[in-house]
Amino acid sequence: MKPHCSETGTAASYLLLEAEFIFVFVSATALFPARSPDDMNLTKRFEATAYASVNFNTLEPHMLYAIIRGKRIPTKNGLSVVLTLRIAETNNVQVFLPKRYSDVVSDADIDAINSKAVSLYLVYKGVCESSKSYLLAIRS
Repeated sequence: MKPHCSETGTAASYLLLEAEFIFVFVSATALFPARSPDDMNLTKRFEATAYASVNFNTLEPHMLYAIIRGKRIPTKNGLSVVLTLRIAETNNVQVFLPKRYSDVVSDADIDAINSKAVSLYLVYKGVCESSKSYLLAIRS
């Protein structure tokens, strides 16, 4: 690196370069701080809350899947209900209910599911051969 002043090689020019290096080093550590173990735990916890959205045909027919949460969300086809299902001890997935099922789920039903006032299970029963629509049931 070249000193900025016209007197090359003087003590003042080297002090200026050293000061610039320290400033750049301090600035870089402020922008990119070292990650603490708590940050990594947060990363793992954050990734654990991101549930995959799956299609019903990936679920095992006639199995009881515990409904963990429900929410109503806007989609391009109108309001839809999304259910979070527990498919294994440490694995949850989200499914979008078809419109005919979303229309019968009320906000009170969603509140009851989320407040754990009821324990409900979703059952995927297969696909209707004539209409090719999903057949679902809710069990308590």
